Amino acid sequence: MSSFLTLLTQIIPLALGAAVSPTALMGIILLLSISKRPKLQGFGYYLGAIILILIVVILGILLSAGVTATSPTPDPTLAGIDVLLGIILLLFGIKRIFQPQNAPKKRFQGIGKESSNLILFIEGLSFGFGMFLINFSTTIIILEAGKEIGVSLVDPIGKLIIVIILTFITLMVCEVPLGIYLLFPEKANNILSKVNKWMQRNGHYLMGVVLIVIGVYLVWVGLFKLGII
Repeated sequence: MSSFLTLLTQIIPLALGAAVSPTALMGIILLLSISKRPKLQGFGYYLGAIILILIVVILGILLSAGVTATSPTPDPTLAGIDVLLGIILLLFGIKRIFQPQNAPKKRFQGIGKESSNLILFIEGLSFGFGMFLINFSTTIIILEAGKEIGVSLVDPIGKLIIVIILTFITLMVCEVPLGIYLLFPEKANNILSKVNKWMQRNGHYLMGVVLIVIGVYLVWVGLFKLGII
């Protein structure tokens, strides 16, 4: 249980950082506002995001497994990866602060009313997958989380629970708008439009600060493992 709690305390901050995704948030708000079947395509968007996150988590687990398998002393290599990912996030964070947040391009244009529910769902799914795919900072954070899960001594069931928690927290950026739309359908567009405008004005500051904090944390952890600090 102690190993599980240790891993959980490592993963939750990363998941919260990954959840700060203005691009993904504005993407689902855009979809919900212009879709002819917002609930159907909203859940498609959510599933697409889940698929992308699971792929990245698996890549992180495979990365840690590969390093462990090929090196008798994997800690320096894994610590070096921590430092590298931390530096990348630091650079992303600094760039984000000085780069105004733009709404995602309208890749989703909607389809005619004659389109089947399956096609509408797949379009929402592909849009969600794409929005998270282009969000490189979130991908890097999830990759780091997958690496930590891979090297952990937690049993497979415990790791599965951690992955579920990681996915759930990261996708609050989708779950909250969907929840608002389901609970307050008449007021949803007004509420979400205000959120969208705020994120366009301030999202890059918020995301920049979060990325810098996580970047500093990963660099510190990596240097600590290397015995430099």
